[in-house]
Amino acid sequence: MDELKPIEHKIKAMAFRIARPFLKRQQREFTPLDGNRLAKVLFLRPEKIGDMVISFPVFDGLRERYPRIKISILGSPRNEAIIRSDPRFDRIFMYKKRPLDIIREIRAMRRERFDCVVDMICDDSVTALFLSQLCAPGKPRIGVGKIKFREFYDFNYDHRMGDTGHIIENTLKLLEAFGIDSSKVSGYAPPYVDEQAKGRIDEYLGSVQNGSQPSRLIGYNLSAGSTTRLWAEEKSIELVKRLLGSDPAVKVILFTIPQERSRGERIASLFGDNLYQAPPAMSLLEASALIAKLDLFISPDTSLVHIARAYKVPVVGLYSRFMKNFLLWRPFGQEGGAVVSGNDDNIHDITVDQVFDAYQQLAAKRKMVPR
Repeated sequence: MDELKPIEHKIKAMAFRIARPFLKRQQREFTPLDGNRLAKVLFLRPEKIGDMVISFPVFDGLRERYPRIKISILGSPRNEAIIRSDPRFDRIFMYKKRPLDIIREIRAMRRERFDCVVDMICDDSVTALFLSQLCAPGKPRIGVGKIKFREFYDFNYDHRMGDTGHIIENTLKLLEAFGIDSSKVSGYAPPYVDEQAKGRIDEYLGSVQNGSQPSRLIGYNLSAGSTTRLWAEEKSIELVKRLLGSDPAVKVILFTIPQERSRGERIASLFGDNLYQAPPAMSLLEASALIAKLDLFISPDTSLVHIARAYKVPVVGLYSRFMKNFLLWRPFGQEGGAVVSGNDDNIHDITVDQVFDAYQQLAAKRKMVPR
């Protein structure tokens, strides 16, 4: 599929050139919207899970200031699992790349007669531009990170112009379009987890504790979305050995995606007590419920890092040196914990010593008390 991307981009660029004369531009100087006069707001976020998770503070900040506003979201199959049952949203729409599905969703969104649309894709996206114009015709359009397309948005905050703040802080600044001081809005907003998922995790943790002495629960995520963010298995084994040897009260829970569960099984087979695998076929909401119970979480740069920080769980995150990625997506709201490689392409050269040292520093700050 990746080899088709250049063709897709060329088609979209051609569509933009054809449609450009008909697109609505910013008509006058923007003044903040009065949320008391808005009934429905549509957010566009058809991206990955991590992108959706870091957006939750925006939704909560808007609702806190204007509780009567109904918030709807355009998500995608990639992030549906984290939002499908979330009561934050009045309506949930799905962006799928099939033309008939797109037309059907656009019609459904137009019927809602939204008072404004917020494009949260932090880049110049032809798809998002067209959607922002078609889903709520004639209504204010709020953008983030637009450069080439900024003239087509009534309000735009471009976080790429020399600002190295965290992606959550930068995204929150779009609330200024509603007259909200983003610096006074909490950046912590966990996903909604239903009671059934919480109950399954409580049952699992009961088997982990099993009447033993109080313990410190350390989560360790072995999986990532690309091979550049996967650590060598021998390094993972050495790290687990050090974690378990650092304190008899430590219990380590291994997280993997289902396709990589065998990696966790191989590592678990080398150790006895105090090393566990997360439940098989665990849903994303169940993973969130489990992360919320941890004392500390270790992971390469994935959406689980942002879920953990949403619960204020300390995170040791593994990052490549690529400056933009690290500065924007490091663990939110904590000092330390980010371990950065010596190259821009992968995390393969990060050492066990670096990760374990970061763990010890965070553990000391946390002053972890056995559960």
